[in-house]
Amino acid sequence: MNNSSAAWQHGYYAADGYTYGYYREMTPTHLAWAALLQGEVMPLQRFRYVDLGCGQGFNLILLAASFPDSQFLGIDFMPAHVRHARKLAEDAKLTNIRFVEADFLQLAQDPVSLLDASGGDLDGQVDYAVAHGIASWVSPTVRASLWALAARLLRPGGLYYTSYNTVPGWLSAQPFQHLVRLNLRTAVDGGAAIRKTLEAFARLEEVKAPIFAAQPGLKARLKSAGELDMAYLTQEYNNQNWQPQFVADMMAEAEAVKLAWLGTATLPDAFDGLMPVAAAKLIQAEADPVMRESLRDIATLKAFRRDLYIKGKAPAWAGQRQRQVEATRFVSSPFMALPEGSNGKLELATTAGKISFNRGAFKGVLDIAAQPGGASLNDIQLRTGDARLADTVQKVSLMMDAGWIQIPLAAPANASRLNLAIAQAVRDGAPYRALAVPGVGQATPIDALKALLLAESAQGAQFPAQAPAVEGLLEKLAQLRRTVTVSLEIEGAKHTEGPVFDAELERLVREFSGPFWQAGKSLGML
Repeated sequence: MNNSSAAWQHGYYAADGYTYGYYREMTPTHLAWAALLQGEVMPLQRFRYVDLGCGQGFNLILLAASFPDSQFLGIDFMPAHVRHARKLAEDAKLTNIRFVEADFLQLAQDPVSLLDASGGDLDGQVDYAVAHGIASWVSPTVRASLWALAARLLRPGGLYYTSYNTVPGWLSAQPFQHLVRLNLRTAVDGGAAIRKTLEAFARLEEVKAPIFAAQPGLKARLKSAGELDMAYLTQEYNNQNWQPQFVADMMAEAEAVKLAWLGTATLPDAFDGLMPVAAAKLIQAEADPVMRESLRDIATLKAFRRDLYIKGKAPAWAGQRQRQVEATRFVSSPFMALPEGSNGKLELATTAGKISFNRGAFKGVLDIAAQPGGASLNDIQLRTGDARLADTVQKVSLMMDAGWIQIPLAAPANASRLNLAIAQAVRDGAPYRALAVPGVGQATPIDALKALLLAESAQGAQFPAQAPAVEGLLEKLAQLRRTVTVSLEIEGAKHTEGPVFDAELERLVREFSGPFWQAGKSLGML
């Protein structure tokens, strides 16, 4: 049974919906900093942002709640996605976001006007256009229409973010995806095709098939496929036109629609000094950006790219760029603690592998950024004693990528209505796993317990100024547990009752009513 054979699907698997994910690299604050590293200044107020292939719309809705003075448009060709997105935006009473059910090919052939929620025409007016994962899941014809639409919507100076599977990192998965497509011909649904393929490869591993020696990365890829959300897996592997892309081909397609290569949104990848010395020298010796990025992918066995393109690349004056970089402010995240590390060291995973850093250097930045209002990068450099600005830039970029520090917004919004809608939906079974944090224009993870506590803490359509008393929340939870199972993972094991469970539950409730509530109020979450 082929679930991607209908003409309107263009070979894309549309039988099941996509995940309800949040992607930090697509936030305007993250994109603006990544662009600034390459000399481009992007707006964080009164901008226009379009998500091409927005899926369920959850990520875009989180952003719209954090930037109420800006306009957001989500485009997706799956009616179920658009229906879900519109409903959640309506529940949150958002007025700066709009969702359109449309096909990239249709928009290329019949370029109707695309309007934002205020009725403004977006042609040539968009500051940020993004497309997550789509380029390696669709046919060349659909991808060409996607490029053309992005170029049409962006203003001169507008930024395009495109993330996609790339080679050589995805080469090991090609045999697996091939069998998934074959199984999809007779499977009852996409999930069944994936499960049958996993079983086939398990048997191949048992008989020591040579492919596992020829493709060392295959075993890890299969292990992750057995653990990931099926909603992601069916969208990843069931597409007829699934094909990891070479960065050189993507750069050529961008150039054809007048989009210029800018750099990466994966912050550690912006610093060649993090690579092994020999590999870094090889890459830096190449003046041609196409060859340079191609060598980078091969040298690091890269599997996923987050590329940035600009419509109309202008000269970047060094002095102006430096002033902008130095003036950028950073604040410590109250939701992401710095790990303890080992022997004064922290290991960070980068494309170039795991790299060990001095924990004290990160702790120093974290303490400086913890002051009210945060600290500018210039202040951080002066107070840490870094000899070079470049050292401070690399350090804060790595910390931002890890989620330990963030860029504060000048006038934070309030996303309490959206976050309450999310919490109530999670309580009722929705798979949402993030809350909007307007103070930094990003989001923070939420688990089922925190969602339940938020839903029970609300007074009508809003959260009270003061945190609910711990004793009152524990009493409410005791009543709810008569009909609802509350499960906690403690030291790798799940608990639903007992002294260990009770102690951990009380600790989590106290943390919720204390630090979490205080941070939530100060950052416009509650």
